[in-house]
Amino acid sequence: MFFAEMGLTQHDSLTAAQAAASEAASASGGRVFTCVVFRQGGRLMLTTAFSYAFLTKHVISEPAVKGGNPRMATNRPVDTSHVRSIAKYLADNENNYILPPVTLNVRAVPAIHIPRGNFAMTVGFVVIGDETRFSITDGQHRLIAIHKRSESLSDDSTFLSDSISVVIVVEPDLARIHQDFADAAQTKQIPASLLAAFNTREPVNRVLTKIVDESPFFRGRIDETSKSLSKNSPAAFLLNQVRGLVKELLFRDYALSEASIPGRSAQVIGTTEAQDAFVQRTLAMLATLTEHMTPWKDVASLPTTGGVANQVVDFRRHYVNMTATGLVIIGHVAYEIEKNPDPAWREARYVELATKIDWRRDAAIWQGTIIVDDKISTTRGPGRAAAQRVMEVLRLWSPEPVLPLA
Repeated sequence: MFFAEMGLTQHDSLTAAQAAASEAASASGGRVFTCVVFRQGGRLMLTTAFSYAFLTKHVISEPAVKGGNPRMATNRPVDTSHVRSIAKYLADNENNYILPPVTLNVRAVPAIHIPRGNFAMTVGFVVIGDETRFSITDGQHRLIAIHKRSESLSDDSTFLSDSISVVIVVEPDLARIHQDFADAAQTKQIPASLLAAFNTREPVNRVLTKIVDESPFFRGRIDETSKSLSKNSPAAFLLNQVRGLVKELLFRDYALSEASIPGRSAQVIGTTEAQDAFVQRTLAMLATLTEHMTPWKDVASLPTTGGVANQVVDFRRHYVNMTATGLVIIGHVAYEIEKNPDPAWREARYVELATKIDWRRDAAIWQGTIIVDDKISTTRGPGRAAAQRVMEVLRLWSPEPVLPLA
């Protein structure tokens, strides 16, 4: 009954519905799309797929103007940097990418032909004329990026023939369209560690996973799914914290913006050979530190599960090098050490980094920099100051002033 009440045309069979839709399209100059017709939240919805060429002609974006009244527009203001990043992703991976479905709105019920029956969901055929226009409920930046990408295509590109899944909501009320956008935005952000584990398209993440898998110290002791490390976790670090170490080793900046990483990665580890070489040098560094540094050498001898593994909790409470800040300091110092081409010299410096530096939280070297009022800082400035003190102890050249010990 629901479909009949919504004005859909019902036929005795699926074949008859398809024939009627084709006849209507021929008469009106429209196109027929096979779709799934269903009800959700008391409203009529369709799902199908549109080619990019079709989208650029039939989908309109009505973004609000920053500083204006967003309630008078269909969509939120456009984030141009987000559009650029999606367009670049499409350009860089034209033969190997994925775009999630988008949700579109149409104010009036288009001509939809379905087989007769008391179905909660059915296959149907929707006729879309040249005059039909869809607005965007969710996916505005993806669709604008598709349009932007289409403007710079070569003649032999097949990009515009690609398609994207769409959900079409029949809704004439602008306030309800706004509410749909808000409802569709109820998503949970992916933890940075999980994103790093999955997004191996980025060279930094590829070398990161190899380092974690092949390092005896890290293997089995890294939490790769959580957003934060609980106080009683037996894991040594989050994957994203190890990623901070890798970013220091590569770029001398653990806080380098994600937008800047692809370009910098291409310069530093843009080839498989460069990535393999970086992984091997990093594993050599970690092996030396694990052999000589307290408490890493003790942690490496522990099982990764069971009650004994919970000693990691105590080590994390008492040692700087068992924290994300400690990893960043190690990475910052190692960046300077790695400038020297002599493997023997580098190994000697890492032995000194492991043995000459007192990594206990109450050591004087950390006081007044990363340790203030018995709390450890996670910001860049104090970490840099602490790293400078370490390099002074190791008699490494440093381009930055060294703060005196407290």
